[in-house]
Amino acid sequence: MPKRTRRTDLSALVEKYQGLSIVSEIEHNLLSANRSKHNIEDLVLNDLYDEKNYCLEKYQGLKDSLKDDGFLVPLIIVESKENKFEIINGVKRYLLAKELGYKEMPCVLAELSIERKLAYIIQNICSEGDCPLVKTKAFLTLEEQYGYSDMDISKISSLSLNQIRNIKRLSSLPEFLKEGVRDFTLSYSEARALLNLPETKQHELYDQIKMGMLSVRDLEKIKRQHIGRLKKRKVTLKNKRVTITFASAEEAKKFYPMIEKEFSD
Repeated sequence: MPKRTRRTDLSALVEKYQGLSIVSEIEHNLLSANRSKHNIEDLVLNDLYDEKNYCLEKYQGLKDSLKDDGFLVPLIIVESKENKFEIINGVKRYLLAKELGYKEMPCVLAELSIERKLAYIIQNICSEGDCPLVKTKAFLTLEEQYGYSDMDISKISSLSLNQIRNIKRLSSLPEFLKEGVRDFTLSYSEARALLNLPETKQHELYDQIKMGMLSVRDLEKIKRQHIGRLKKRKVTLKNKRVTITFASAEEAKKFYPMIEKEFSD
């Protein structure tokens, strides 16, 4: 009998849950499970999550509910290393409860294979309205640590390959734009439009976005114009002489002071 590998298990799982909900199945099976309280120090986030991608100020309603009513729904956890438990559902409630000074939290313990656990997290985060960087972190971790391909993630999440690749590209944003995405000052579409622009240009456009001066269509037009100018600009080296050809006289005038400063004594 051929030996099964993690890749074989993953392929079988992907095929099984393509178009189906592993979230519904697992949560239905846990309906009758016993709740138990766990010390907050024994709980950790699964490595697909990153705490910094949650701007807790944006979840004041949930925080007020925890303060007034406590936990109406338990966290879902799995056993982890060193006598710890990984949170696979309830990240925001966990982080907010820490802020509120909770010492213990009600949890339901699930027994899942690694593949089912990761598939559950993928589907769960894709159904939430959280910052898109939550998905960016998860998808990159799945690829780098677990060997998932974009196609694997696509089949489980029901997102297209283009959607997955665009979400992953957000990792290349500078930190100030990531902060804008995290606190919802910058939308996913706006963030995508700012990708691959010089940081000075990103700062300039981001300031205009915050003032409500630019739409996504405006940003895309500006980006096309910028890329067009870059394609027209040429740098040649011949006989120890560098020649820079600009798209226009106006562009050359803008660059001349910078070039002069760079090469002056």
